[in-house]
Amino acid sequence: MSNENFVRCLLVPLGDKQLLLPSAVIAEISPYQTPKPVDNQPNWLLGIFEWRNQQVPLVAIEKSLSTSSGADKKHRSIILYGLESSQLMPFYAFTSSDIPKSLLIKDNSLTDYSSSKLNKNYSFSAMYDNQTVWLPNLTIIENMLRSFPIKS
Repeated sequence: MSNENFVRCLLVPLGDKQLLLPSAVIAEISPYQTPKPVDNQPNWLLGIFEWRNQQVPLVAIEKSLSTSSGADKKHRSIILYGLESSQLMPFYAFTSSDIPKSLLIKDNSLTDYSSSKLNKNYSFSAMYDNQTVWLPNLTIIENMLRSFPIKS
């Protein structure tokens, strides 16, 4: 029996980047829905859509993470649990440019690849299986959402 720890993760294609998220923060992956715009929405917010009888904000994560979105393909909505204040914002979402891949990662298989030039909206970048993966700072994204009260 091994003493290694594993983390279930999702590798989410996002244009020219791959985001790595622990599966525990993901509520569901659903087909893309066109969001409804909201009044005075900032450029990092695409609008809201209905999911399980709730209004879910759809974040333009490419803008909040300062990355390109590739061909602007929106294949899936990645719906996340709100971690910081789940009563006020139980869920929010972003889109992936292709179908995410489920991974089981050993705790020692990620190599920190961060540099001092890393965008503050990322926790860090790492190397996994000879590719760079990015771990977004979900607290910053949730703070952006809380700073803009969404009214449909």
